[in-house]
Amino acid sequence: MWRSRRMARQPRRRGGSRNGRGARNGDSFQNHVGITGGRNNARYAPLAPRNFNNSNVNNNGSNSNCNSAAPPDTEPAMRVLAFCEHGSRIAFACYNEEDNEIVFEDAHAHNGNDTKAIIRGVLLETRPNLILVGLNVVSNEPLLECLTTMPLGIDEDEDGSGAKADASTCDAQDTTEQEGGDGNATATATATSSPLATSAERPRTIPYQLLKSAAFEPRACRSVILHKLRVMSLMKRPSTGNGTNNQYNESYATDSNLYDPITHESSLTSAHFNSYHSLSSIIDFDSPTLLRAIGSLLIYLRTTAFRLEEGFTVTIHNIRRCPAPHSFLRLDDSTLRTLRIFCTESHPLRASNSIRTKGGGGSLQKSKEGFSLFSLLDRTKSKAGKERLRQWMIQPLRDPVPLRQRHIGMELFLHPSTHPVTASVLERMGDIGSVDAILLRMQRCCTQTNDFLVLGRTLEAAFEILGCLGGELRKWALWLDQENDGNADSDDGNGAGSDELSEAMHVDNPPLNCSGVCGRNRQKESPSLAFVDNLVQRCHVSAIRNLRERMAAVIDEEVTAETKDHVVINYGFHEELDRAKETFETLDETLSEVGRQVLSKHEELISLKVVFLPQVGFLVSIDKRQHAHDETTNTFPNIPEDFRFIFIQDDDAFFKNSDMDQLDEEIGDLDAFIKDTEAMIVSDLEEEILECESEIRSTFSALADLDCIISLAVCAADLNYVKPEMLPAEDGVVYIENGRHPLQELIVDDEYIPNDTSMDNDNRVLVVTGPNFSGKSCYARQVGVLVYLAHVGSFLPCDCARISFRDQILVNFGDIETCSVPQSTFQRDLTQMASILRKSTERSLVLIDEFGKGTAPASGIAVITAALQRLAEIKCKVVCTTHFLEMFSLGLLEDCKNGIKAVQMSIHAPESNDDEAVPLFKLEDGVASSSAGLICARMAGLSDKLLGRANEIITALKEGKQVHPLAESLNANSPFQQNVKSAIRLFLAVDSWIDATTEDIDLLEDLINRI
Repeated sequence: MWRSRRMARQPRRRGGSRNGRGARNGDSFQNHVGITGGRNNARYAPLAPRNFNNSNVNNNGSNSNCNSAAPPDTEPAMRVLAFCEHGSRIAFACYNEEDNEIVFEDAHAHNGNDTKAIIRGVLLETRPNLILVGLNVVSNEPLLECLTTMPLGIDEDEDGSGAKADASTCDAQDTTEQEGGDGNATATATATSSPLATSAERPRTIPYQLLKSAAFEPRACRSVILHKLRVMSLMKRPSTGNGTNNQYNESYATDSNLYDPITHESSLTSAHFNSYHSLSSIIDFDSPTLLRAIGSLLIYLRTTAFRLEEGFTVTIHNIRRCPAPHSFLRLDDSTLRTLRIFCTESHPLRASNSIRTKGGGGSLQKSKEGFSLFSLLDRTKSKAGKERLRQWMIQPLRDPVPLRQRHIGMELFLHPSTHPVTASVLERMGDIGSVDAILLRMQRCCTQTNDFLVLGRTLEAAFEILGCLGGELRKWALWLDQENDGNADSDDGNGAGSDELSEAMHVDNPPLNCSGVCGRNRQKESPSLAFVDNLVQRCHVSAIRNLRERMAAVIDEEVTAETKDHVVINYGFHEELDRAKETFETLDETLSEVGRQVLSKHEELISLKVVFLPQVGFLVSIDKRQHAHDETTNTFPNIPEDFRFIFIQDDDAFFKNSDMDQLDEEIGDLDAFIKDTEAMIVSDLEEEILECESEIRSTFSALADLDCIISLAVCAADLNYVKPEMLPAEDGVVYIENGRHPLQELIVDDEYIPNDTSMDNDNRVLVVTGPNFSGKSCYARQVGVLVYLAHVGSFLPCDCARISFRDQILVNFGDIETCSVPQSTFQRDLTQMASILRKSTERSLVLIDEFGKGTAPASGIAVITAALQRLAEIKCKVVCTTHFLEMFSLGLLEDCKNGIKAVQMSIHAPESNDDEAVPLFKLEDGVASSSAGLICARMAGLSDKLLGRANEIITALKEGKQVHPLAESLNANSPFQQNVKSAIRLFLAVDSWIDATTEDIDLLEDLINRI
């Protein structure tokens, strides 16, 4: 039996059988965490706890001060990865003992390919030697297989802790596997192992351990993160010593508590943990999936590697997120919410969202999409196209090749010559059904009758769409490429001509060659033609045609649509079935004739009926009231002797005789035979469909992409969008000429005022100042939205755009006020700012809106100034809106220095109180003179008296004078005027008015009358 080399080298096991067999093989163990299991008998128990992060031990376990080999019982460093999935979200958390850190990832996976790509990237980044999963993952065999199979191409040392693989190879070569590899990675364990099981032929298998469901309970996971996790990098502060120990010049403690990262000795008590505020700058506590992954990992570590720690505390050096993937632009939930990518509007009765609709086929009521970018760009006609567009918008691209393909397709469909064929494609695109859901129900053996009707119409529509693509659209694509090249007679010769492709539509897939140097040259010389050919090549024309013809030959769609309860087979497809149906249709006449024959044989019978009962057969039915009946013995004396009593129901008695036996033999159970035969034919058809599953999914995946590209093209044509130029990330350019916010321009009453954006390596940080109503926040969102749309592949609402690829968009917008988070408004701003400073790179885009509103101006100015200077050092692109003009007036920031550029939103200020300020919404260079707060107050309708008093206070503050109180004359209507004060003093001066003198009473009465 094949086992991994690492498994054979482990002489010591903790908790579990020594043979390492998993739960599936029957040799499992149960402890406080869970059970260990696996496939191929290549699973082992978790490694023993040990001293970790030892600087005297290098990666391969040998001493760094000598060249001697490691002891034979040295165990590899623990790398434990916890996995959790919920819906479309999957999360990972991996503890690396060698670095003493936790690496996590939280991502969306819309289909199996996305899940596989994300898992592959995480495995390449973390290289775990143990996977922690729940029962739902173990029951999902394909997912478990993907999780526990290390991708090929990872070079490891003898002990399995080798050099770290570059995760970018996963994204750049997702479809290619390295055939070679290090032979030590999956070496055989014993001499009896199969010689064919070499590392070059099979990837290394990762063991997994099944955790109990309590380890994934959200509240328990959140609690263990907040109370049992200590991250020393979040608690460190600069050293204040003289720097004598230059090797370790940082103090990982707070106040007088010190922590030594070498000896792991600390005077910190168990009460010193990271606060919610510091952890929330790294961990998204609004993601239940991520909390369950990290929490389950900590629960496992507390019972294994850290079980000897005081209070079972998990003390690690650092916690970080996996690097941003090289294929997609990373967006978190706050960015999606701030840029209004999606806007789900739930029904006011939230309970109704889970109530099944009447007449809707039992489907669940779903929330509708509100006013958002998704609703703006969604012009798709099919359900698959809508889901694919949502996937595109959740995962914008960083790869220039697929983005260029989307741009080429949009330009092709925007050309006036292709509008007729585009209209034909869109007309048939509406008939494309949800093929993925139908295939899933077929795999689960719960197919509905309507699924075959929908699939038949879908295949018919797909074949017509492919005919349009391979015919008229390809001709126009070839003509457009020739027109752009200025050579109407040239053809590259690498693809089939229009006549050849039309012929191929009826015989096989088009003979295309889009790989290698020729394919790349062809895409450069004839991009539109290559786009169409690649699209058609993904659609398996012959398989779709054969499957459509097969379904049309088997299913009688017209009759099936009328019956709606079962699939009706076409007449002539199955001869025996046809004869059975014909016999069944004339069964009433046959039974009537047999009844007359039986009645003529037995004159003692007054009347009878011949009936058929499923599972019982043919019976003779007589009325027991017409014949003598002994109820005690349940017999009929006057009934013929060959009549065998069966049962009585109401007033009818049922019998069998030789004639009925003959009918059973000759005709049998026709109804059951017809249903069973039809079910068998339908089952065979399902098997034929599932045999073509990969071709079907590939075809309709291509059609979903086509639907999205046409949707983006239609939106660009309707809203006057232009194609952006995408540049390499190293250029660091964000140049937009006359950019417009795609949502804001739809709701403004007057003409929308466009603005330019110019950011490069010299001007990295734009600090936008101006009045409250001048459109600063809208401008910041506009920059983020346009950069985002460029990565989606959409055209942009501007005159011209040149944008370099970004790796992520980070925002700091105070868009949510909630009491469910134990943070104040300013604390949430600080947490977001800390998260930005930790995550941002030189390829990030950061949007900050009026930071520091919830604290004193001095504190806000200090923090935002330091943050902008730090972001300028990181060299990321920043758009920051602020009212803290003191940053420039006090010389804290200098315009056009250190990558900082000051711009302002201009307004037309009023010359007198009778005039009103007019915002121009135009961006200009420089710093605003004021925030025009009083002008905003006047526009809000505040009284002139209040505005006058506010102006006095502002003037006094500017001149450094004391703010005088209001004049006493202005308090004439105050309830505490002089007579009132005198009456109050007199009333309080008398101890007891019961014993008061007449003089005091008369005086109080007089004062009261004067009021």
